[in-house]
Amino acid sequence: MIKEDFAKFFEEPTREGLRDILKHQTGEHNEVDFKEEWPSSGKLAKHILALTNYGGGCLVIGVSEEKEQIESVGVKEFKKKEDVYKEIDKFLPKNLINVSRILDFQFTETEYASIKNKKFQVLLVPDLPKLIPFVSPRDGEGIKRDRIYTRRGTQTIEASYDDIQKIINRRIDTGYSSTSELDLEAHLMQLKLLYNSIEQYYYFQEGGALASWTLDISEQLSSIVGKRTKKTNVHYPEEGYDAFINSLIKKKKKRIELDLDVLGIE
Repeated sequence: MIKEDFAKFFEEPTREGLRDILKHQTGEHNEVDFKEEWPSSGKLAKHILALTNYGGGCLVIGVSEEKEQIESVGVKEFKKKEDVYKEIDKFLPKNLINVSRILDFQFTETEYASIKNKKFQVLLVPDLPKLIPFVSPRDGEGIKRDRIYTRRGTQTIEASYDDIQKIINRRIDTGYSSTSELDLEAHLMQLKLLYNSIEQYYYFQEGGALASWTLDISEQLSSIVGKRTKKTNVHYPEEGYDAFINSLIKKKKKRIELDLDVLGIE
């Protein structure tokens, strides 16, 4: 398989792109794994983890490999995408599942006879260097909890010391840290707690012989205690919690537009 064919297909996955991959294939590579049929859920999850930790790639379902001979056999029927996601859900982090894609390809008309009238499915696994290494949260068939997997040649393997260093260095090179996300979440929780600690309004009773009774009792005896009055707490922040979050979203959008050099462009 020519490396350029894969890069082009991954960027824009089309029937023509998959045809070129199948036509020029020379066996599995770090970025692509051929399978005759869908692996069991645990093994499939392990392949996905390995691909994204390595740098992204895909699984092509419907290709057999025996004694180094590659054959495009196709699949009998397309497996439902929701079934695949349901099977691997317990083995993968949500943020990885949410960005992985399953595509169906059927070649009814093609000049490449080996794939004519055959069906293939492709699972695209993105490169997410800011978030690696990804690990499984639980054990299963063919997969172990909290182990780091990667690709080496044609195999999915458990990462060695050197492999782990490469993975970590890829993340460091992005300059990204998840600490800021954790700090933001903590700040918002503390801010919400502060807002909940101060009343926005005071309630009191005007008139009536029992105006000094507790609010619960006075609500039941409203005809006796008189009218219930609401008064704004002058010490409550002028900007409410939701309004503050809304202002942050607007500011963040402007920052993104500034980074992309599109600020002010309609």
